[in-house]
Amino acid sequence: MLDLFLTIACTTSIGVIVKLAETRTHERLTMLLFNYIVAAIVSFSVFLVPVLAGRPLSGQANLFALSVFAMILAPVAGFIFALNFFLMVVAIEKRGVALPVSLMRLSAIVPIAASMIFFGESPGWLEAAGIVGVLAAAVLMSLSFRGGEQIKHPGRESMLMLVLMSLGLLFCFGLADLSMKLFERFGRLPEKPLFLAVLFAFAGITIGVGMIVRRVRIRWIDAGWGIILGVPNLFSSYFLVGALAVLASYIVFPMVTAVTVMLIALIGRFAFGEEIGKLGIIGIVLTLASIIAVNV
Repeated sequence: MLDLFLTIACTTSIGVIVKLAETRTHERLTMLLFNYIVAAIVSFSVFLVPVLAGRPLSGQANLFALSVFAMILAPVAGFIFALNFFLMVVAIEKRGVALPVSLMRLSAIVPIAASMIFFGESPGWLEAAGIVGVLAAAVLMSLSFRGGEQIKHPGRESMLMLVLMSLGLLFCFGLADLSMKLFERFGRLPEKPLFLAVLFAFAGITIGVGMIVRRVRIRWIDAGWGIILGVPNLFSSYFLVGALAVLASYIVFPMVTAVTVMLIALIGRFAFGEEIGKLGIIGIVLTLASIIAVNV
């Protein structure tokens, strides 16, 4: 259970850090690049230190042992992580902190559905109702949470575009969660630090290529915020894999979703002045009810 609570804490802190950096940075790509550099270095250090100390983690065969599956999954997941973080930063600017980070956690519907379809986890009727409720809650919150540019220009985007953006973010974020489930299912847990190091290295390479194409100049204030962001970004994935190793996915993902949605909504409201309308309140209540349904 400790891994589950630490996942929630790290995930919540990611949204808060990105929001704090919103008006203090000049170029988001620089922040993302250093975020992934730090995440890769820290994760590789977690793997390397016990090896150099002569006390490798249980199951580690040698210094650079990665299974074939992990070697294939890591770069693919790295690209997805880089894309998702870029989309989240843009979404926070457009819609405020509550919506995109809530969708990041509501995206748990993707790995839960995949587990049910491909891994034989058959839902009862209450679990199925909970999954439908999570999707409905995502749509309700997309129409209610306000922040960022949406407060300044409330009529700029159509309702249809907001719903499509929300569902698109939900699916993309879900692919990142699914990659962690796939590693937990088919990878070897002792190689988790090295797997995450490779993943974040490829994510950094993806961002770096984008910076070269756009000829982005590095500013150290942006790099500083990226360094701060890198630590919770790494450990949110690190602890998530740990939680999935001991708890079922239909328990882990909904629990992380419910608690993080509540924390982000409260922080967005009281720390950043973001509005939560009646539909948002209904969405939060529906989310909690859906979580209960999934876990009954």
